[in-house]
Amino acid sequence: MSTRSPILRALIFALLFCGLLAADASVPLGKYRQQLTEIEARVHSLDDHPEQAGKVIASIPDQTIVNTGSGEVTVNYHPLKNDLTEFDKAERTAKPHRLEQIKNYIVGLETAASEYPQSSEDLTASRQKLGQILSQSEFRKVHGPGVRETWLSKLYKWLAWLLSKFHVRGNASFDVLQFVVYALVACALLLLLFWTINRLRRKKEEPPPREILPFAPSARSWRVWLEEARESAEKQDWRNAIHLAYWAAISFLESGGAWKPNRARTPREYLRLLSSRNPSYPPLSNLTKKFEVIWYGDRPALQQDFEDSLGQLEKLGCR
Repeated sequence: MSTRSPILRALIFALLFCGLLAADASVPLGKYRQQLTEIEARVHSLDDHPEQAGKVIASIPDQTIVNTGSGEVTVNYHPLKNDLTEFDKAERTAKPHRLEQIKNYIVGLETAASEYPQSSEDLTASRQKLGQILSQSEFRKVHGPGVRETWLSKLYKWLAWLLSKFHVRGNASFDVLQFVVYALVACALLLLLFWTINRLRRKKEEPPPREILPFAPSARSWRVWLEEARESAEKQDWRNAIHLAYWAAISFLESGGAWKPNRARTPREYLRLLSSRNPSYPPLSNLTKKFEVIWYGDRPALQQDFEDSLGQLEKLGCR
C-alpha cells in the first residue's frame, strides 16, 4: 500500500493538471460559433419559460478562448451572465425588454465572430494595411497601453463589475456614471457644510463705532434735536438731518424713562433695551436701520429718507 500511494498521488495530480489545461484550452472558431448558437437557443427559450434563467446562466461558461487560426481571442461571458441575472431579478413587466436587449447582445457576438479572419493570408493582408496606416506621420507617437494604463483598465473593469452588484430604486442597476454624480453631489454638500461651519465660527461683525456725545441725549429736549434736524433739512443736508432726527427719538424715549442715560451706547444697544413687544420698538428699529446705513454706511441720503424718518418720529409720539 505504501508503494502504491506515491504512484496514485502522481496519477491524481496528473489528471488534475490535464483537467486544468483542458479548461484553459482554446476552441476552434467553428465550435465557438456553434456555442453561440446554442446559447442563443437557450436564451430564446426564456420567452416561454423565464423561470429557467438560472439554468441558462449555469450552462454558460465564464469565458471561452477562441482559436481563430491567426491567433487566440478570449471571449468574456460575464456581461452576458450579469444581464441574465438582472433579467431573472426584474419585474415581470420589465422582463421582455431586458430579454430583447440580451438577444441583441448575442447577435452582436455572432456578428463579431463572423468577422474573424478566415485564413492567415487575410491576417497578413490586414497587418500590411494596418502597417501602412500607422507608418504615417500623425501616428508616430502612437503606442500601445503601458503598465499603468493596463492596471487602470483592470481597476475600472473591476469597479464597474463591483458597482453593478448594487441596486437602487428596485431593479435599476447602479452604474459608474450614477456613482460619479452621487460622489460629486456629496462633495458639494460637504464643502457647503464646511463653509457654513467656518462662517458660524467667525467672530461676529463689529458693531458700528460708538458716537459718544458730550452729554446724555435726554439732556437736550427732543424738540431741540428735531428743530435742528429741520434746519439741516432746509439746507438740504439730508444726512445730518437724519442724524439729528435719530437723536431726537433717543432723547424722547430716554426722557420718558425707557432706559437710564448713558452717553456711550451704540444704536443697536439702545434698540436692545426695548422689548420687541413695546409699541415704540418698530419705529425705533426703522429709524436705527436708516440712521446706520446713512451715517455709518456712508450711503447717500435723500429727501425721502428724511421724510421717512419724520414719519417714524410721529409714530413714536414726537409731534
